[in-house]
Amino acid sequence: MKLKIIILSAILLLYGHASLHAAPSNGTRIPPAWKFETGYEYNNMFKSELARSYGNIRTQDHFFTLSIGILDWLSLDGKIGVGNLTQKGGIHFPKIEYNTSFAGGYGFRIKAFEYEKLGFQLTVGAQHICVHPQDRHINDNKFGSILDDWQVSALASKDIKFVRPYVGIKLSDCELIYEINDHDKKRRFARNHVGLITGAEIFLLKKKLKATIEGRFFDETALSAGISYLF
Repeated sequence: MKLKIIILSAILLLYGHASLHAAPSNGTRIPPAWKFETGYEYNNMFKSELARSYGNIRTQDHFFTLSIGILDWLSLDGKIGVGNLTQKGGIHFPKIEYNTSFAGGYGFRIKAFEYEKLGFQLTVGAQHICVHPQDRHINDNKFGSILDDWQVSALASKDIKFVRPYVGIKLSDCELIYEINDHDKKRRFARNHVGLITGAEIFLLKKKLKATIEGRFFDETALSAGISYLF
């Protein structure tokens, strides 16, 4: 338990210096030590409002995912794929729909508490995704943007036969990094920073195959779904 607290505190401190943002939680299953889980994830952030009347942003992403169990209660997560970005500018920007390009992410999860008899588990972690859409040219101006998207979350789950519903809270933000004509790069931050996560995992084929669906609310309006296999 002391080792868990030390590792969790150190990683959260590092994430805290980077700031807190919003991204899929990756669910609650931690692969056993030196086992890995891989699959596909779809993420759709329908809306995240930016502060100071800078409008809102939207992204749709497709990821190949990989989670590795470092310890039975510690997982390192990674993902790589493609994503797009729509920027609705409020009073400061035109509406810009960027084309699909590279997207990726990383994070960690810790099984902080487990009561096997009741099938109860508490999972905490931090996740990050970054979307790098292609630049757009509008009225002789070149617009470039990057979505930088993180979260720190705590999830409570309960096993009910082969289904594991979960609910939790997250601290978050969503940064838009943009520049016009390749200069004067700026960051715009999300308006809201606390959100709700709710989802469910379904386990099949002796719990090797997992299907996940997750919704995120208040700081963003988002839905993610995925399927993965534990090796």
